Amino acid sequence: MDKRISLNGTWKFREASDNEWNDGKVPGCVQLDLLAQNRISDPFYRMNEVECHKLEEKEWIYRKEFDFDLSEEFDEIKLVFEGIDTIADIYLNGEFLGRAENMYISHEFDVTDIISEKDNVLEVYFHSSTKVMRTLENNSPIRLESSFETARPYIRKAQYAYGWDWGPRLAQVGLWKDVYISVMKDAVIENPFFYTEKLQEDAAFVRVNASVTSFTDLDLMAEVTVSYDGEVCGRKSVHVEYGGIDAYLKIDNPKLWYPNGIGPQPLYNIDIKLSIDEDVIDELNFRSGIRAVRLIREKDSEGESFIFEINGIKVFAKGADWIPADNFLSRITKDDYYEFVRLAKDANMNMLRVWGGGIYEDEAFYDACDEMGIMVWQDFMYACAQYPDQFDWFQQMAAEEAEDVLLRLRNHPSIVLWCGNNENNTGFYSWWGNGDPKYLGNYIYKEILPQICAKYDPSRPYWVSSPYGGVDPNSESEGDRHQWNVWSGWADVKAYLADKSRFVSEFGFQSMPDWKTVLSYTKEDDRYILSPVMISHNKQIDGMERLIRYMVSELGFPKDLKSFVYLTQFNQAEAIKKGVEHWRARKFMTAGTLYWQFNDCWPVASWSCIDYYKRKKALYYYSSRFYADVLPYIVQEGDGITIYGISDLLHDEESHIKILCYSLDGRKISEREINAKLISNDVVKIAYYSADELGIGYSAKVMPVDASHCTLPVEKNGNLLNSVIYVRMVVGNRTYDNYIVFDKFRNLNLTKPSIKCSIEENKIILSSDVPAFGVFVETENDVDIKDNCLNMIPGEKYILECSEEPGKVEVLDLTSLILKI
Repeated sequence: MDKRISLNGTWKFREASDNEWNDGKVPGCVQLDLLAQNRISDPFYRMNEVECHKLEEKEWIYRKEFDFDLSEEFDEIKLVFEGIDTIADIYLNGEFLGRAENMYISHEFDVTDIISEKDNVLEVYFHSSTKVMRTLENNSPIRLESSFETARPYIRKAQYAYGWDWGPRLAQVGLWKDVYISVMKDAVIENPFFYTEKLQEDAAFVRVNASVTSFTDLDLMAEVTVSYDGEVCGRKSVHVEYGGIDAYLKIDNPKLWYPNGIGPQPLYNIDIKLSIDEDVIDELNFRSGIRAVRLIREKDSEGESFIFEINGIKVFAKGADWIPADNFLSRITKDDYYEFVRLAKDANMNMLRVWGGGIYEDEAFYDACDEMGIMVWQDFMYACAQYPDQFDWFQQMAAEEAEDVLLRLRNHPSIVLWCGNNENNTGFYSWWGNGDPKYLGNYIYKEILPQICAKYDPSRPYWVSSPYGGVDPNSESEGDRHQWNVWSGWADVKAYLADKSRFVSEFGFQSMPDWKTVLSYTKEDDRYILSPVMISHNKQIDGMERLIRYMVSELGFPKDLKSFVYLTQFNQAEAIKKGVEHWRARKFMTAGTLYWQFNDCWPVASWSCIDYYKRKKALYYYSSRFYADVLPYIVQEGDGITIYGISDLLHDEESHIKILCYSLDGRKISEREINAKLISNDVVKIAYYSADELGIGYSAKVMPVDASHCTLPVEKNGNLLNSVIYVRMVVGNRTYDNYIVFDKFRNLNLTKPSIKCSIEENKIILSSDVPAFGVFVETENDVDIKDNCLNMIPGEKYILECSEEPGKVEVLDLTSLILKI
């Protein structure tokens, strides 16, 4: 039996040098407790973040007084902290229990002989993590390379806490997860594991094991039951031997777990009952899925493949990289996690990569991914740094952490890969000149982690790093790749079209957050593009300058700050669209695109598709289109265009395709209709049309075009063809749209559209007389809009569903945002 008694709720806290106690909250942190008492200003507003930096040098004490009922029988009493951030000494009734040095793992202490019936006093003394890590750094015989804070690799704390190029320096301090007392009697089931050993045509062979802590010499039996929707699918009774349970079951006609868009996500209930004779002394149940994961790495004409296969089906990974959703982690609720994952699902994503500079996420995150079919690429928490694994104490911490993480998370079918770190192996090769060292973190990634993963989780593959593969860990020809030539390397967005990465696990392009979010962290005097506050809310060096440079290059100049916000979002969406469409068209030579990044940890200009307040940016709306299960892709080739049909469907489908060509002033130039078969889980070339066939060729009066622009003909006066081609593909009862223009938007002679807008209850209805691009609907009320940032076909009706009445509506488009000077 394991009975848990929560110690969450109101605690007392104080700075160690003060005598006055104040009310605090657990789970929580010092910063939130100080903010609740108005002792600090909101660190997300303007530049208040700087005020919090002084807190790093301080030490804090959290205290809980409680009574405890000792009348019930027990064998052992444990005090459990699920998360302590980070360097802390723990005392109960004046006795030192131990020191916590790793925020990622749980800490347990045997308090059987210490706890009292009345007036227990529990104290947690937090040392300054900043002082501790800098002391370790100063005393180290070697110097470690790292991005941002140089001392951060010496302690096991969320690395982003000390600032990143999208996040502030806000190093939380506190009990950030649950605290409870565990009362144990007779025997307790721990560390259960359900996994699929083998799939056959009509059966799955699964294994259920667990460890047992026993306080009795009597014979223990375990009954393992696997059920689905209330119906028992398998049951087995086994003796507890050598402190463990091991049951092997056959599940007939199993319901398999699939990623979003590929199939359903059935979850089985696994129940384990521990008994002595006929008496059940402990019971544990949890959910998991039946599925098989394989990482296909096979030699081919371009190098080596990198393809996720689920239950024998190749899956093109479509998604983004996930960072912690707040700098103050206890603020993220279960509902928040479910909403985030639902947003990913609704954007037609099937994978999120949990980035290695954040945290191993809350159980609610993985539960939501299990339920909604979002595969998880799970990094271990090492990022952009060398780590001191030449020391035995650090190796031991790394091993303890990995074991704790594996035991906690391995039952989630959504996790499809364990990955050793973020960018450290490419750092050895390209940044720091270490080659392939034995230590500096590499001993962890190549020795400790693969051994622990093999021991505790044979159900999914392990990968050394992201990126990794080939002599150059960031190779295009093997493994996964981080493509940062565009944006960080200042390359033009068309550089994506030359990239032949096998799996793109990072690439990105910045934009501003939602306009309402900008208003939330600024005051009126701050609202100009290069104000100190605006720059402080873009943490990349030269981040605002990059936004300006890419915006001017592609679109032109904004009319004002609000126009700047929307133009950067449109530019971001168009850039990521270009890369994703190119790589999806290479399916499965390229087998996945995860753009940087899905979310934000505070209100900021960043690479995200939704901002800190879950407000959708243009990239989010684009994602639902370019990650759809069917994608019409238009490529400019020769003197015309080729149309491809990209399908993630698992069966062939007939499609009806309409090709519409308009001049930018709204004149329909041509219209064609064709039928084509889409091949399941593949790409098919549908049709090629020359410019003349589409009615946009001027073969009698052509002149050469610069290669950086289009290759289609131009009029003799040198103006680019002012036309747009729309492709509408109908498959069953679903419609998929795409379009192409033939130059950068700043060079097009866009006609100002007359956009009609009406509101019917929670619906906004739009239509335009001419091609309209980057059409944003801004609502008076802060409502969720199902679609936005439209590229409108003349005469078509667009119905935008809102979560509630939108209030007054303003409609913006590129012509209303770009300044002509």
